[in-house]
Amino acid sequence: MQILYVDDEKDLLELASTFFEDENIPLDTAGSMEKALELIRKKNYDLIISDVRMPSGCGIDLIARARVENKFTGKFILVSGDMKSQQETKNAGCDLILTKPLDFFALIESVRELLKS
Repeated sequence: MQILYVDDEKDLLELASTFFEDENIPLDTAGSMEKALELIRKKNYDLIISDVRMPSGCGIDLIARARVENKFTGKFILVSGDMKSQQETKNAGCDLILTKPLDFFALIESVRELLKS
């Protein structure tokens, strides 16, 4: 199982890493869209979790680029900080939309559920 978490908030990435490690789920992290695309080019991820709004780009754009450029066919979770963003993401090709603040226990359950199917 290969999972990538993309967010510009370093503290959030560290917290996610801790939660996933405690559950014995391997997790790669990227603090920018550029770093995420670099990692996606090197690995075949089963699931990508991405913040919608980052200074380096939009999570919706990351989905599109990963699918077109890198032939990504895995699951995609977008994390949104506001309701307006959620409306924008409905047709973006994501499998799940979560809102901040994140409940990491619920996120891990969602990851397990998505990767079962």
